[in-house]
Amino acid sequence: MNDIHRGQPMQEASEPPAVLFARQPIFDASLDIVAFELLFRPTDGGPMPIPFDGNRATSTVLLNAFTQGDLNTVSQGKPLFVNFTAETLSDDLPFDASRLVVELLEDIPFDDALRDQLQALRQRGFTLALDDYAEADATHPCLPFVDIVKLEYPHYSAEGFDHIVRQLRRHYPKLRILAEKLETEEDIRCCQQAGCDLFQGYFLARPQLVHGAAVTTDRLAILKLIATLNKPKVSVGEISSAIERDPTLGVRLLRLVNTAQYQRRVHITSLHQAVALIGTHRIRSLATLLALSEMEDKPESLQQLALSRACLCRELAFGDPDLAEKAFIAGLFSYLEAFFNRPLEELVESLPLHASITAALLRQEGPVGTLLEAATRLESGEWNEIPWACLNSLGIKPANVGEANQRALQSMRELQTNARL
Repeated sequence: MNDIHRGQPMQEASEPPAVLFARQPIFDASLDIVAFELLFRPTDGGPMPIPFDGNRATSTVLLNAFTQGDLNTVSQGKPLFVNFTAETLSDDLPFDASRLVVELLEDIPFDDALRDQLQALRQRGFTLALDDYAEADATHPCLPFVDIVKLEYPHYSAEGFDHIVRQLRRHYPKLRILAEKLETEEDIRCCQQAGCDLFQGYFLARPQLVHGAAVTTDRLAILKLIATLNKPKVSVGEISSAIERDPTLGVRLLRLVNTAQYQRRVHITSLHQAVALIGTHRIRSLATLLALSEMEDKPESLQQLALSRACLCRELAFGDPDLAEKAFIAGLFSYLEAFFNRPLEELVESLPLHASITAALLRQEGPVGTLLEAATRLESGEWNEIPWACLNSLGIKPANVGEANQRALQSMRELQTNARL
């Protein structure tokens, strides 16, 4: 007779551990493991979401690997490859350059801003890789800035693969070549004979799921932190207090600064120390990643709309830095109801907002309220409904509004690429 029939209480079934990510080894020519690629997988282990959000995937993988579990166990002391989209790429990544390989998607738009970011990342010591390369020649604009190129082996014929390897060797002799998506022993042999340095594929090892306890970060605490970070002349103490409102956020931050990138003779044990060491810009990057990873039930388009309005509000505040920062927060938080499905009044009361921002959000009052209303009208194409008299009192003319709209588009792009929400 089993224990249940003896009258002992049945133990509740424990929740299965969450899926943090998948990990696939990368091998050298001797077929020794020299690195791992971390891949996004849904927390419940189910099918990949459709549509797939690359920004959220990158954010989730980074946070789960670098701020949640034991990084040494995950990496086994080896570099970790992580895919980055244009929006999640930042020259101020708050992670250890000796552990993270920044993997660029092959079709990432190349422009002056991306070039500057790649140069800054290299100066900070990050290794850069170009993923899913399927070109016939070595003319891709990212090649001069990366250390590793991942060739999509199944895309090429045998002659085509040998040709592209020779072209890459000729033009970039220091470049390491990784052959990926290898599925047979013959694939590996051909890539070794072609002169590849690194190898990855199902024949060598399939991605293995890495499980752990899911950590839920309070979205409201993240918003409070973002609001605090955008205050003029914010102090280390204010930032520390904002982080303390969410214990899991504080734990992530402490784990992050206790990696080799920030370590000193002793581990950082207080949030005040951590904030002082990592700096507000990198904490803002971390807060943005947290926000992206936790908004799984909201479409990416909602984040884009909020960010777009925030940029427009800020650009409308010509030559007034204090007004510009307040207008940015007002524009960003004007979408709070959509994110949280709670009344705006209730959410605003819980945030450490300046009185002028609260007045703008709830009643569209004051200079900040004028800019918020103007941005909202402009988005809707209601040119005649824009509060022109109030804008004029702030020294803003119709021509200035059109110019601000153009600058806002560029500003949004810069904020996205610098992971600054």
